Amino acid sequence: MQRRMIAFLIVAIGSFPLTTLACISPPFVETWTNSGSVSWTEGPSACSLDSSVSGPSPSAATVHFRRRSPHEPLQLSFVVDPHLTSLAGTQSATLATGVAERVPVAGPNTATLFQVSLTGNTGGSPRIVLSGACNQAAASDGVCYSIASTSFENFPLRITVEVQIGSGSAGQIHAWLGNDTSGPPTLALDDLDNERWAGVDRVGIGLSDVSPALFAAIGTQAFTFSDISVSDPELFWSGFENDSVGGIAINAGDLSTIPFSLTGSTCGGSVQLPVIASGSTRLAGPTAIHSLAAPSANQRWVQLSSSVPGMVVFACPAGSGPSGPCVQGSVDQGIVAMQPGNYQIVVGSLYPSCGVYQVNVGGTLGQAEP
Repeated sequence: MQRRMIAFLIVAIGSFPLTTLACISPPFVETWTNSGSVSWTEGPSACSLDSSVSGPSPSAATVHFRRRSPHEPLQLSFVVDPHLTSLAGTQSATLATGVAERVPVAGPNTATLFQVSLTGNTGGSPRIVLSGACNQAAASDGVCYSIASTSFENFPLRITVEVQIGSGSAGQIHAWLGNDTSGPPTLALDDLDNERWAGVDRVGIGLSDVSPALFAAIGTQAFTFSDISVSDPELFWSGFENDSVGGIAINAGDLSTIPFSLTGSTCGGSVQLPVIASGSTRLAGPTAIHSLAAPSANQRWVQLSSSVPGMVVFACPAGSGPSGPCVQGSVDQGIVAMQPGNYQIVVGSLYPSCGVYQVNVGGTLGQAEP
């Protein structure tokens, strides 16, 4: 008997051995640049990465790699130099991210398992922000935070992040600022209960989420990342996660009109994405890729139904690459929050199969959830 699947989606130190990477084989050989650029140069002992953007978020200039064993503990260490002497409270940027192996069916609906950011305060001093996916009741959006102040005199600054995946108190993310990691962590996120995210699937370093205020101050000035090391003994990548593949091309009908219903088939669909890394979703079968535009201050929801086993729907911001913040809708996940914008809605199967599906699109500002 075939199963009928319905998905709803609103598009809104220890003792780790470290691998130090020489510039002959640059670390994080996969790149994602959206109105940005990255370049590797030979440093005194390893590679140095210069990352710059030509506009505020969603511009990005990052490098990343996929992990062979996402559930294994992770240690990531790097030295960052923003080449700044002041940071206001409205000025911020993301420096490093870890994308989860999957988004929990029961929520919270966040695909970023950890993130390291640089921001300022009203006095112009820098702060390092560590955020992590968590199931704590106090974190309604599924994200917990730890913040530590530092000084520009400490830059270039080494940041070392340690991630443990587990249920309850076994789920931890710690970070040390500076070269000494023998003492207690500078930033600590404990009791995260992060087992349901299944581990860190992809690790990235570079410049992203640059606030408009920071971009206005620095323009295309680069941040420098050096002395990068990871605990994984082997770095590898899939063909899709190479910038040379380009963006996701539309091959199915537009879903911007509401209300709207469309019946389609993934058979004969795109094979340009043998593996889609959306932070949680890998589609083995052919895919149908729709465009969807959600105007400012408008909600949108997409409902997928199909009798094809493993059929799912997810959305990526238009122009996204493999590091894009794609959001997946899967069986029993229910309704999740969305932001207005332009999206690519991808329909496909987790298995090497294809078939017929139906999508229903609706939503306006303030409309009740379906």
